[in-house]
Amino acid sequence: MNRFLSAKILKQKSSLKYMLTPLLLTACCFSIPLHAETPKPCPETSFKQADQAWAGHYYLEGVMEVGSELLLEPNGKFKWYLAVGALDQYAEGTWWKNGNCIGLKAAPKYRPHLQIFPTQLSISEKNLEAVWMDGRQQGRYVLAQRENRVE
Repeated sequence: MNRFLSAKILKQKSSLKYMLTPLLLTACCFSIPLHAETPKPCPETSFKQADQAWAGHYYLEGVMEVGSELLLEPNGKFKWYLAVGALDQYAEGTWWKNGNCIGLKAAPKYRPHLQIFPTQLSISEKNLEAVWMDGRQQGRYVLAQRENRVE
């Protein structure tokens, strides 16, 4: 009787092995990340006179229930604000243009408190596509239009 049970158990283990092998291979294939790597930050460079063309007051669009403004000053400094739910974030620092991106570097006194911050802005025509600290690209900063009032 023991010999019969041993043979039956071995047969079950063998068939289980053949069933689990394809399942394990399938799981491994689908566990491979299907997204791109986290983008690298915009390489820091010195601020150039030509970069002033991007100076201005920008508003964030394309992110629900988030308000954010970005002021790129013509001297290479920026001021940034974001509000989402009960979280308010503010930073000042320096900005630069390098190729097709604009980099933002918050001043040291603001860095420890930033939970959400655009590490780089990818240039897309006249808009600045936001790339956040976690590598997500979501929303775009759009230059505010001045109203022409006739009085």
